[in-house]
Amino acid sequence: MGPFDKEELTVIRKFEHIEHCLTKNVQAHVSNGFEDVHFVHMSLPEIDKDEIDLSVEFLGRKFDYPIMIAAMTGGTKGSQLAAKINKTLAKAAQELNIPMGVGSQRAMIRKPETWESYYVRDVAPDVFLVGNLGAAQFSENAAERYGIEEAIKAVETIQADALAIHMNPLQESVQPEGDTTYRGVLKALAELKAEFPYPIIAKETGAGVSMEIAVRLEAIGIDAIDVGGLGGTSWSAVEYYRAKDELGRRLALRFWNWGIKTAISVAEVRYATDLPIIATGGMRDGITMAKALAMGASLVGVALPLLKPAVKGDVEEVIKILKCYIEEIRNAMFLVGARNVEELRRVPLVITGFTREWLEERINLREYLRARRSTPF
Repeated sequence: MGPFDKEELTVIRKFEHIEHCLTKNVQAHVSNGFEDVHFVHMSLPEIDKDEIDLSVEFLGRKFDYPIMIAAMTGGTKGSQLAAKINKTLAKAAQELNIPMGVGSQRAMIRKPETWESYYVRDVAPDVFLVGNLGAAQFSENAAERYGIEEAIKAVETIQADALAIHMNPLQESVQPEGDTTYRGVLKALAELKAEFPYPIIAKETGAGVSMEIAVRLEAIGIDAIDVGGLGGTSWSAVEYYRAKDELGRRLALRFWNWGIKTAISVAEVRYATDLPIIATGGMRDGITMAKALAMGASLVGVALPLLKPAVKGDVEEVIKILKCYIEEIRNAMFLVGARNVEELRRVPLVITGFTREWLEERINLREYLRARRSTPF
Protein backbone atom coordinates (compact mmCIF):
# COMPACT_ATOMS: atom_id res chain seq x y z
CA MET A 1 0.00 0.00 0.00
CA GLY A 2 3.06 2.25 0.22
CA PRO A 3 3.24 5.24 2.58
CA PHE A 4 -0.56 5.65 2.79
CA ASP A 5 -3.20 3.34 4.22
CA LYS A 6 -6.61 2.80 2.59
CA GLU A 7 -8.25 5.57 4.60
CA GLU A 8 -5.62 8.12 3.63
CA LEU A 9 -5.79 7.09 -0.02
CA THR A 10 -9.57 7.61 -0.01
CA VAL A 11 -9.33 11.21 1.20
CA ILE A 12 -6.40 11.97 -1.12
CA ARG A 13 -8.40 10.61 -4.07
CA LYS A 14 -11.30 12.92 -3.20
CA PHE A 15 -8.96 15.92 -3.19
CA GLU A 16 -7.63 14.90 -6.60
CA HIS A 17 -11.18 14.63 -7.95
CA ILE A 18 -11.94 18.22 -6.90
CA GLU A 19 -8.62 19.47 -8.25
CA HIS A 20 -9.17 17.93 -11.68
CA CYS A 21 -12.76 19.16 -11.89
CA LEU A 22 -11.52 22.69 -11.20
CA THR A 23 -8.45 22.71 -13.44
CA LYS A 24 -9.08 20.26 -16.31
CA ASN A 25 -11.70 19.84 -19.01
CA VAL A 26 -13.62 16.91 -17.59
CA GLN A 27 -16.79 17.43 -19.61
CA ALA A 28 -18.20 14.73 -21.87
CA HIS A 29 -17.47 15.39 -25.52
CA VAL A 30 -21.12 14.75 -26.37
CA SER A 31 -24.28 16.62 -25.39
CA ASN A 32 -26.89 15.53 -22.85
CA GLY A 33 -29.50 15.23 -25.61
CA PHE A 34 -31.78 18.13 -24.71
CA GLU A 35 -30.90 20.01 -27.90
CA ASP A 36 -33.21 17.45 -29.55
CA VAL A 37 -36.11 18.41 -27.27
CA HIS A 38 -38.08 21.43 -28.43
CA PHE A 39 -40.79 23.53 -26.84
CA VAL A 40 -43.59 24.92 -29.00
CA HIS A 41 -43.62 28.69 -28.55
CA MET A 42 -46.97 30.20 -27.52
CA SER A 43 -47.50 33.69 -28.97
CA LEU A 44 -50.45 34.12 -26.61
CA PRO A 45 -49.39 32.36 -23.40
CA GLU A 46 -52.55 33.60 -21.59
CA ILE A 47 -50.71 33.92 -18.28
CA ASP A 48 -48.82 36.68 -16.47
CA LYS A 49 -45.16 35.95 -15.95
CA ASP A 50 -45.30 37.08 -12.32
CA GLU A 51 -47.98 34.47 -11.51
CA ILE A 52 -45.71 31.52 -12.35
CA ASP A 53 -45.15 29.19 -9.38
CA LEU A 54 -41.89 27.22 -9.46
CA SER A 55 -42.48 25.26 -6.25
CA VAL A 56 -42.38 21.46 -6.33
CA GLU A 57 -42.87 18.55 -3.95
CA PHE A 58 -40.33 15.76 -3.62
CA LEU A 59 -40.25 12.91 -1.09
CA GLY A 60 -42.77 14.62 1.14
CA ARG A 61 -41.11 18.04 1.20
CA LYS A 62 -42.04 21.22 -0.65
CA PHE A 63 -39.30 23.30 -2.25
CA ASP A 64 -39.47 26.81 -3.65
CA TYR A 65 -37.67 25.85 -6.85
CA PRO A 66 -37.18 22.59 -8.82
CA ILE A 67 -33.38 22.59 -8.51
CA MET A 68 -31.15 20.39 -6.37
CA ILE A 69 -27.52 21.07 -5.55
CA ALA A 70 -26.05 17.72 -6.52
CA ALA A 71 -23.50 15.81 -4.46
CA MET A 72 -19.91 16.99 -4.86
CA THR A 73 -17.56 16.26 -2.00
CA GLY A 74 -16.74 15.43 1.60
CA GLY A 75 -13.85 13.91 3.51
CA THR A 76 -11.03 15.49 1.51
CA LYS A 77 -7.46 15.62 2.82
CA GLY A 78 -7.53 17.69 5.97
CA SER A 79 -11.33 18.01 5.54
CA GLN A 80 -11.18 21.83 5.48
CA LEU A 81 -11.76 22.14 1.74
CA ALA A 82 -14.74 19.79 1.68
CA ALA A 83 -16.24 21.47 4.73
CA LYS A 84 -15.89 24.88 3.08
CA ILE A 85 -17.53 23.66 -0.13
CA ASN A 86 -20.41 21.89 1.61
CA LYS A 87 -21.17 24.74 4.01
CA THR A 88 -21.12 27.28 1.18
CA LEU A 89 -23.54 25.20 -0.88
CA ALA A 90 -25.71 24.54 2.16
CA LYS A 91 -26.06 28.25 2.94
CA ALA A 92 -27.29 28.82 -0.61
CA ALA A 93 -29.68 25.87 -0.40
CA GLN A 94 -31.03 27.15 2.92
CA GLU A 95 -31.69 30.63 1.53
CA LEU A 96 -33.42 29.36 -1.61
CA ASN A 97 -35.23 26.41 0.05
CA ILE A 98 -33.85 23.78 -2.31
CA PRO A 99 -32.37 20.34 -1.49
CA MET A 100 -28.69 19.39 -1.62
CA GLY A 101 -26.57 16.28 -1.42
CA VAL A 102 -23.11 15.61 -0.02
CA GLY A 103 -20.38 13.58 -1.67
CA SER A 104 -19.60 9.95 -0.95
CA GLN A 105 -19.34 9.28 2.78
CA ARG A 106 -17.02 6.33 2.34
CA ALA A 107 -14.23 8.51 3.72
CA MET A 108 -16.35 9.17 6.80
CA ILE A 109 -17.05 5.49 7.33
CA ARG A 110 -13.32 4.77 7.06
CA LYS A 111 -12.15 7.86 8.95
CA PRO A 112 -14.92 8.92 11.36
CA GLU A 113 -13.03 12.10 12.24
CA THR A 114 -13.87 13.50 8.78
CA TRP A 115 -17.58 13.65 9.63
CA GLU A 116 -17.49 17.42 10.09
CA SER A 117 -16.62 17.93 6.42
CA TYR A 118 -20.13 16.67 5.59
CA TYR A 119 -21.97 18.43 8.43
CA VAL A 120 -23.96 21.52 7.47
CA ARG A 121 -26.77 21.70 10.01
CA ASP A 122 -25.05 24.58 11.83
CA VAL A 123 -25.53 26.77 8.75
CA ALA A 124 -28.52 25.08 7.11
CA PRO A 125 -30.89 23.77 9.79
CA ASP A 126 -33.86 23.38 7.44
CA VAL A 127 -32.30 22.19 4.19
CA PHE A 128 -33.35 18.80 2.80
CA LEU A 129 -30.01 17.00 3.00
CA VAL A 130 -29.12 13.77 1.21
CA GLY A 131 -26.30 11.51 2.44
CA ASN A 132 -24.30 9.34 0.06
CA LEU A 133 -22.81 5.84 -0.06
CA GLY A 134 -21.55 3.75 -2.97
CA ALA A 135 -23.43 0.80 -4.43
CA ALA A 136 -20.22 -1.23 -4.77
CA GLN A 137 -19.83 -1.27 -0.99
CA PHE A 138 -23.12 -3.20 -0.75
CA SER A 139 -21.88 -5.96 -3.07
CA GLU A 140 -21.66 -9.47 -1.70
CA ASN A 141 -17.97 -9.54 -2.65
CA ALA A 142 -17.06 -6.08 -1.34
CA ALA A 143 -13.83 -5.93 0.62
CA GLU A 144 -15.58 -3.69 3.15
CA ARG A 145 -19.24 -4.57 2.86
CA TYR A 146 -21.85 -2.08 4.06
CA GLY A 147 -25.26 -2.78 5.50
CA ILE A 148 -27.91 -1.13 7.65
CA GLU A 149 -25.38 0.01 10.27
CA GLU A 150 -23.29 2.01 7.82
CA ALA A 151 -26.36 3.40 6.07
CA ILE A 152 -27.85 4.69 9.32
CA LYS A 153 -24.46 6.10 10.34
CA ALA A 154 -24.19 7.97 7.03
CA VAL A 155 -27.59 9.62 7.51
CA GLU A 156 -27.73 10.21 11.24
CA THR A 157 -24.17 11.43 11.80
CA ILE A 158 -24.84 14.44 9.56
CA GLN A 159 -28.58 14.63 10.34
CA ALA A 160 -29.57 13.98 6.72
CA ASP A 161 -33.12 13.41 5.50
CA ALA A 162 -32.43 10.73 2.90
CA LEU A 163 -29.64 8.55 1.53
CA ALA A 164 -28.35 8.39 -2.03
CA ILE A 165 -26.76 5.15 -3.17
CA HIS A 166 -24.47 6.13 -6.01
CA MET A 167 -24.08 3.70 -8.88
CA ASN A 168 -20.77 4.39 -10.63
CA PRO A 169 -19.57 1.21 -12.35
CA LEU A 170 -18.06 3.24 -15.18
CA GLN A 171 -15.85 5.29 -12.89
CA GLU A 172 -14.86 2.28 -10.82
CA SER A 173 -13.97 0.29 -13.95
CA VAL A 174 -11.43 2.87 -15.14
CA GLN A 175 -10.16 4.00 -11.74
CA PRO A 176 -6.74 2.58 -10.77
CA GLU A 177 -8.05 1.53 -7.35
CA GLY A 178 -11.66 1.08 -8.42
CA ASP A 179 -14.16 -1.29 -6.80
CA THR A 180 -15.67 -3.44 -9.53
CA THR A 181 -17.54 -5.86 -7.29
CA TYR A 182 -21.21 -5.29 -8.13
CA ARG A 183 -22.60 -8.81 -7.69
CA GLY A 184 -25.61 -8.91 -5.37
CA VAL A 185 -26.06 -5.14 -5.00
CA LEU A 186 -29.74 -5.21 -5.93
CA LYS A 187 -30.50 -7.90 -3.35
CA ALA A 188 -28.56 -5.97 -0.70
CA LEU A 189 -30.44 -2.78 -1.49
CA ALA A 190 -33.76 -4.62 -1.27
CA GLU A 191 -32.78 -5.87 2.19
CA LEU A 192 -31.62 -2.41 3.21
CA LYS A 193 -34.82 -0.78 2.00
CA ALA A 194 -36.93 -3.25 3.97
CA GLU A 195 -35.57 -1.98 7.29
CA PHE A 196 -34.08 1.44 6.59
CA PRO A 197 -36.18 4.27 8.08
CA TYR A 198 -35.19 6.95 5.53
CA PRO A 199 -35.89 7.45 1.81
CA ILE A 200 -33.32 5.97 -0.57
CA ILE A 201 -32.40 7.62 -3.86
CA ALA A 202 -30.58 5.53 -6.46
CA LYS A 203 -28.10 7.86 -8.14
CA GLU A 204 -25.99 7.45 -11.26
CA THR A 205 -22.88 9.58 -11.67
CA GLY A 206 -22.66 10.45 -15.36
CA ALA A 207 -23.60 7.37 -17.39
CA GLY A 208 -27.39 7.41 -17.04
CA VAL A 209 -30.05 4.95 -15.85
CA SER A 210 -31.80 2.65 -18.30
CA MET A 211 -35.44 1.67 -18.03
CA GLU A 212 -34.41 -1.92 -17.24
CA ILE A 213 -32.51 -0.82 -14.14
CA ALA A 214 -35.20 1.69 -13.18
CA VAL A 215 -37.85 -1.04 -13.18
CA ARG A 216 -35.73 -3.21 -10.90
CA LEU A 217 -35.09 -0.34 -8.52
CA GLU A 218 -38.78 0.50 -8.36
CA ALA A 219 -39.60 -3.15 -7.67
CA ILE A 220 -37.44 -3.23 -4.52
CA GLY A 221 -38.96 -0.03 -3.18
CA ILE A 222 -36.33 2.58 -4.00
CA ASP A 223 -37.94 5.99 -3.47
CA ALA A 224 -36.47 8.04 -6.34
CA ILE A 225 -33.89 7.93 -9.13
CA ASP A 226 -31.26 10.52 -9.99
CA VAL A 227 -30.51 9.60 -13.60
CA GLY A 228 -27.03 11.21 -13.58
CA GLY A 229 -26.89 11.05 -17.37
CA LEU A 230 -24.18 11.45 -20.00
CA GLY A 231 -23.50 14.99 -21.14
CA GLY A 232 -22.01 16.74 -18.12
CA THR A 233 -18.98 15.84 -16.05
CA SER A 234 -17.39 12.59 -17.22
CA TRP A 235 -15.90 10.66 -14.34
CA SER A 236 -13.99 8.61 -16.86
CA ALA A 237 -12.39 11.91 -17.89
CA VAL A 238 -11.54 12.69 -14.27
CA GLU A 239 -9.91 9.27 -13.94
CA TYR A 240 -8.02 9.85 -17.21
CA TYR A 241 -6.14 12.63 -15.45
CA ARG A 242 -5.52 10.42 -12.40
CA ALA A 243 -4.29 7.41 -14.39
CA LYS A 244 -0.90 6.08 -13.36
CA ASP A 245 0.21 4.72 -16.72
CA GLU A 246 -0.50 4.72 -20.45
CA LEU A 247 -2.80 1.69 -20.24
CA GLY A 248 -4.95 3.42 -17.62
CA ARG A 249 -5.13 6.62 -19.64
CA ARG A 250 -6.07 4.71 -22.78
CA LEU A 251 -8.87 2.84 -21.00
CA ALA A 252 -10.31 6.01 -19.46
CA LEU A 253 -10.07 7.87 -22.78
CA ARG A 254 -11.97 5.12 -24.61
CA PHE A 255 -14.86 5.37 -22.14
CA TRP A 256 -14.85 9.18 -21.79
CA ASN A 257 -18.24 9.43 -23.54
CA TRP A 258 -19.81 6.16 -22.39
CA GLY A 259 -23.40 6.14 -21.22
CA ILE A 260 -27.00 7.16 -21.77
CA LYS A 261 -27.65 10.82 -22.44
CA THR A 262 -29.56 12.63 -19.70
CA ALA A 263 -32.59 13.48 -21.85
CA ILE A 264 -32.89 9.88 -22.98
CA SER A 265 -32.50 8.53 -19.46
CA VAL A 266 -35.23 10.83 -18.13
CA ALA A 267 -37.60 9.63 -20.85
CA GLU A 268 -36.80 5.93 -20.30
CA VAL A 269 -37.21 6.11 -16.52
CA ARG A 270 -40.39 8.18 -16.80
CA TYR A 271 -41.85 5.78 -19.38
CA ALA A 272 -41.09 2.65 -17.36
CA THR A 273 -41.74 3.75 -13.76
CA ASP A 274 -43.74 6.08 -11.56
CA LEU A 275 -40.71 7.07 -9.48
CA PRO A 276 -39.74 10.69 -8.85
CA ILE A 277 -36.79 11.64 -11.05
CA ILE A 278 -33.85 13.99 -10.52
CA ALA A 279 -32.39 15.02 -13.88
CA THR A 280 -28.65 15.51 -13.39
CA GLY A 281 -26.02 15.54 -16.10
CA GLY A 282 -24.97 18.61 -18.07
CA MET A 283 -27.69 20.89 -16.74
CA ARG A 284 -26.09 24.23 -17.59
CA ASP A 285 -29.02 26.56 -18.31
CA GLY A 286 -32.64 27.10 -17.34
CA ILE A 287 -34.11 26.25 -20.73
CA THR A 288 -32.52 22.80 -20.56
CA MET A 289 -33.78 22.44 -17.01
CA ALA A 290 -37.30 23.39 -18.09
CA LYS A 291 -37.14 20.73 -20.80
CA ALA A 292 -36.14 18.09 -18.22
CA LEU A 293 -39.06 19.08 -16.00
CA ALA A 294 -41.42 18.99 -18.98
CA MET A 295 -40.19 15.47 -19.77
CA GLY A 296 -41.18 14.27 -16.31
CA ALA A 297 -38.37 15.10 -13.88
CA SER A 298 -39.34 16.32 -10.42
CA LEU A 299 -36.05 18.15 -9.88
CA VAL A 300 -32.97 19.03 -11.87
CA GLY A 301 -29.53 18.59 -10.32
CA VAL A 302 -26.54 20.85 -10.85
CA ALA A 303 -22.97 20.47 -9.57
CA LEU A 304 -19.90 21.58 -11.54
CA PRO A 305 -20.99 25.19 -12.26
CA LEU A 306 -21.34 25.73 -8.50
CA LEU A 307 -18.01 24.16 -7.54
CA LYS A 308 -15.72 27.09 -8.38
CA PRO A 309 -17.57 29.69 -6.27
CA ALA A 310 -18.09 27.10 -3.52
CA VAL A 311 -14.33 26.47 -3.29
CA LYS A 312 -13.91 30.20 -2.67
CA GLY A 313 -16.66 30.19 -0.05
CA ASP A 314 -18.65 32.62 -2.20
CA VAL A 315 -22.24 32.00 -1.14
CA GLU A 316 -23.58 35.00 -3.02
CA GLU A 317 -22.08 33.81 -6.31
CA VAL A 318 -23.60 30.36 -5.84
CA ILE A 319 -26.99 31.99 -5.22
CA LYS A 320 -26.51 34.28 -8.23
CA ILE A 321 -25.88 31.32 -10.54
CA LEU A 322 -28.91 29.47 -9.20
CA LYS A 323 -31.13 32.55 -9.52
CA CYS A 324 -30.08 32.86 -13.16
CA TYR A 325 -31.24 29.29 -13.75
CA ILE A 326 -34.47 30.01 -11.89
CA GLU A 327 -35.25 33.08 -14.00
CA GLU A 328 -34.51 31.17 -17.20
CA ILE A 329 -36.87 28.37 -16.15
CA ARG A 330 -39.53 30.95 -15.33
CA ASN A 331 -39.10 32.67 -18.69
CA ALA A 332 -39.34 29.37 -20.59
CA MET A 333 -42.52 28.54 -18.70
CA PHE A 334 -43.99 31.93 -19.57
CA LEU A 335 -43.27 31.39 -23.26
CA VAL A 336 -45.09 28.04 -23.28
CA GLY A 337 -47.96 29.23 -21.08
CA ALA A 338 -47.26 27.08 -18.00
CA ARG A 339 -48.28 28.53 -14.63
CA ASN A 340 -46.52 25.80 -12.65
CA VAL A 341 -44.41 22.69 -13.12
CA GLU A 342 -47.46 20.46 -13.35
CA GLU A 343 -48.72 22.51 -16.31
CA LEU A 344 -45.22 22.47 -17.80
CA ARG A 345 -45.52 18.69 -18.14
CA ARG A 346 -48.63 19.16 -20.29
CA VAL A 347 -47.18 21.50 -22.89
CA PRO A 348 -46.39 20.15 -26.36
CA LEU A 349 -42.89 18.81 -26.96
CA VAL A 350 -41.22 17.93 -30.23
CA ILE A 351 -38.36 15.42 -30.06
CA THR A 352 -35.99 15.15 -33.00
CA GLY A 353 -32.57 13.83 -34.00
CA PHE A 354 -30.54 11.20 -32.18
CA THR A 355 -32.72 11.43 -29.05
CA ARG A 356 -35.83 10.58 -31.07
CA GLU A 357 -34.05 7.75 -32.92
CA TRP A 358 -32.91 6.18 -29.64
CA LEU A 359 -36.30 6.50 -27.96
CA GLU A 360 -38.20 5.09 -30.91
CA GLU A 361 -36.00 1.99 -30.68
CA ARG A 362 -36.54 1.64 -26.94
CA ILE A 363 -39.99 2.89 -25.96
CA ASN A 364 -43.39 3.76 -27.39
CA LEU A 365 -42.62 7.44 -27.90
CA ARG A 366 -46.20 8.49 -28.58
CA GLU A 367 -47.39 6.76 -25.44
CA TYR A 368 -44.64 8.40 -23.39
CA LEU A 369 -45.44 11.89 -24.68
CA ARG A 370 -49.12 11.34 -23.98
CA ALA A 371 -48.58 9.86 -20.50
CA ARG A 372 -46.28 12.64 -19.27
CA ARG A 373 -49.15 15.06 -19.76
CA SER A 374 -51.56 13.24 -17.48
CA THR A 375 -49.53 11.73 -14.64
CA PRO A 376 -48.38 13.75 -11.59
CA PHE A 377 -44.85 12.86 -10.47
